[in-house]
Parts: sequence; structure tokens; C-alpha cells
Amino acid sequence: MKSLEAFELYRFYHSGDDETAALRGVSIQLEAGAFLALMGPSGSGKSTLLACLAGLDEPDGGHVEVTGIRLSRRSEAERAALRARHIGIMMQSGNLFEHLTVEENMRLQMSLAKKVDPQEITHLLVVMGLESRRMARPSQLSGGEAARAGLAVALSADPQVLLADEPTAEVDKTTEVNILKLLRDRCNSGGAVLVATHSEALAASADRVIHLQDGRLIHE
Repeated sequence: MKSLEAFELYRFYHSGDDETAALRGVSIQLEAGAFLALMGPSGSGKSTLLACLAGLDEPDGGHVEVTGIRLSRRSEAERAALRARHIGIMMQSGNLFEHLTVEENMRLQMSLAKKVDPQEITHLLVVMGLESRRMARPSQLSGGEAARAGLAVALSADPQVLLADEPTAEVDKTTEVNILKLLRDRCNSGGAVLVATHSEALAASADRVIHLQDGRLIHE
């Protein structure tokens, strides 16, 4: 079963008379149980692609389907509801509500998906090395802690699809190993994972690596 599918995605940004093509006809299929790594230089369109796949941004051309349901060209409320049910998303910033603690951010995500599980909160915090920081607010976290907390929030509702932007960018080797094991375990239990990364270790753990350059997939 295809957990996530993108069909010929285009995304353009405009500044005055200038037009930048961030995505140029990108198509992706992500099966249940698959672990896909997305690599490419900074500015290649990786973050834009993840935002479109998650329904946080609308492509200018093409569309996205999650578990066979069309995500694109819907209202923001409809996209948010589909995202809550099916997708965990970790971007490079903006993953946490500033007025909530780490645990409260996780509980909110679970509540949106109607999957509140206190034991899973504790499990994820332990894996991320954040058990002692569960009552901390985002402003009290280091950059690495905030990134790990964002990943914990993305995973908290046991999503069918996980989309993560550089989840191991600011972690030590031990935590990186723990995160890679967690991602692999999710795939082994039927979840689908797509991670944008510069990490060779993460790419080596994936089932497949695709490369994005100037908004195009250059090879798989």
C-alpha cells in the first residue's frame, strides 16, 4: 500500500519580477514500511518538498495523496485534519508551541489524533534523551534538545507517515543511533518514513536514497 504519493509537484516563489522554481515536477512514492532518505545541497528544495508533502504548503502544480486520500487542493482545516490522522511532521524550526512544555506539546499532538498514551510519551522522551526536560518550555531548550523534542512530537501520535527534516543534525552519536533504531523500528511495524538529511549514517540506514538538485530528482 502506498502511504504517501506525490504527482509531478511544482512550486514557484516570486520576489518582484523574479521567479524561483523550488520544485520542478517531483514525483515520489512511499510505501508502508519503507524508509526513504532525501539528500541534496542546501537550497535544492528539500524543505519545500516536505512542506508540500505534509500539506503545510500547497504546490502550484501536481498533487499529494496520503493513504490514497487527496491532500492537496483542500481547505487548511481539511489538510490539518488529514495531517493529524496520518502524518507526523518535523521541520527545521517551528515544531513546538512556545507556551507549552515538551510533554504538553506531545499531548496536544496526541489529542488532535485522538491517541493519547502517557506510556508512549515517556518512551519517546527516554529514547530522545529528554526525560528530564519534559516540563521545559521551548525557550529553555538548547538547539539540539528542541530538535529532538520536535521529533518526539512528530512521532507521538504514531503516524502512518513520518516526514522529518534533518532529525539528527544536532545530536550526539549515541542519540543518533537511538533515533536511527527508532525510525527503523517504525518501518518494521509498517510505518513509512521520509527523512531529508545530510547525514551519511542516516542515509546508509535507509532502504532507498533519492537526490534532489535545483528542485528536480536527479536519480534514485
